[in-house]
Amino acid sequence: MLLQLTWLLGVLTLGLLSPGPDFLLVVTNSLGGSRRRAFGTVAGIATGLAAQMLMISLGLAAAPPAVLRAVQLGGAAFLAWLGLRALLAAPRELETAPLTASPGARSGFAEGLLCNLTNPKAFLFFVGLFAQTVRADSPLLWRVAVPVIVVLHGAVLWSVVVLAVQAPPVVSRLVRAQRWLPRAFGGALLALAAWVAWGAWRG
Repeated sequence: MLLQLTWLLGVLTLGLLSPGPDFLLVVTNSLGGSRRRAFGTVAGIATGLAAQMLMISLGLAAAPPAVLRAVQLGGAAFLAWLGLRALLAAPRELETAPLTASPGARSGFAEGLLCNLTNPKAFLFFVGLFAQTVRADSPLLWRVAVPVIVVLHGAVLWSVVVLAVQAPPVVSRLVRAQRWLPRAFGGALLALAAWVAWGAWRG
């Protein structure tokens, strides 16, 4: 059990810190300077994670292969759209986006929730994670613990990201990088979209 827990936490950390919509949104809203908005975003993402855990636990992960393949292809298209939008956006928009956003925790919560629930990469990631960690013969305690661990781990990890990004030395460096940083994320999202589409095609 301890080995499974260690593996689960390691995979979750690598997965949640990989370039993706949630990560980009947390960093962007943290750069806006409002701690309430940034932590509202974290709460929204954590709520989205809880909803995904509930859907998977109710058996959505056991959908027919054709359905999961359609979800993969749709997710690949969505990620490609996000990547292209980041790559093609004007530099002026990229530089001013964090500064023109509403600073409230409520708006951050709504953005985090919608970003997570409409992120097919996250859902597919957790479907695969559950397939590897929760089996038919797994104890009930482990079946309950895995979804709870996923949500708490995400909330803690994103909170650490907010505190790190809003640290004065980091803020000064990231602000200077706003011209190219979103494009770097865009390229990573396009690569991820190609990987998801390839996996769906092979499957």
